[in-house]
Amino acid sequence: MSRSVLTEYQVNTEHPVSQPLTIAHISDLHERNSDDILAVVRKVAPDFIVVTGDTFERYDNRPQYDFERRPIKRVILNTIHYTNYLLTKFQRDKTKAKTENAYNFLMQAVKIAPVYLSLGNHEQMLLDVDYFFLKDCGVTLLDNASTHIRYKGCDILLGGISTWNYETFIEQFLSGHTHGGQIRVGKKGRGFFVPGQGLFGKYAHGSFFDNKLIVSAGCANTVMCPRFGNPRELVVIRLKGKQS
Repeated sequence: MSRSVLTEYQVNTEHPVSQPLTIAHISDLHERNSDDILAVVRKVAPDFIVVTGDTFERYDNRPQYDFERRPIKRVILNTIHYTNYLLTKFQRDKTKAKTENAYNFLMQAVKIAPVYLSLGNHEQMLLDVDYFFLKDCGVTLLDNASTHIRYKGCDILLGGISTWNYETFIEQFLSGHTHGGQIRVGKKGRGFFVPGQGLFGKYAHGSFFDNKLIVSAGCANTVMCPRFGNPRELVVIRLKGKQS
């Protein structure tokens, strides 16, 4: 398991906030063991926790590259997919995806602060047992839905987008999915390959649009290619505003 880091952002708002609000942003657990991430969340003691997709592995594992019209690129993508699939068979047991890892993380997280969870592309086939677990556990699921919450005198709208048509929301919601681009050179280097954005995608990780968009590098891997210059990341957002 690669090392993890804590990245903090300060976001200022013109709206009244009686005290600074602390938000922990968790993304891309992929059913891996993330006890080290959980330990940092406890120390941070956030007001609430947002979990932005791919907590579970619930998807059709067959490659979905038939839509790619360029035959050479389609062959390359399928080759990468099947190579990674075979390599995962040789993973050590402690690094494999296990549902109990996701369940344990969420059960511990709700003891720290309220948890709001959206779904990612790896959760398009979420099971009934998962929905029941989330409800019983006390996690608020935002599946193409939103909710109003109020903390420390601040009214907040939280929305969870579960579809691929996210472009119109890119300046409004906390984000994951990118895995930081997997390989980065230099502290501010762009990710080599960013899912949904291609080679050297602009929004691999970091803060954009004056802190309106914050992208996490994610808390785990799903591919056998190791991270390079791209540690697993827990994001903490400090929200400050006018005194009420």
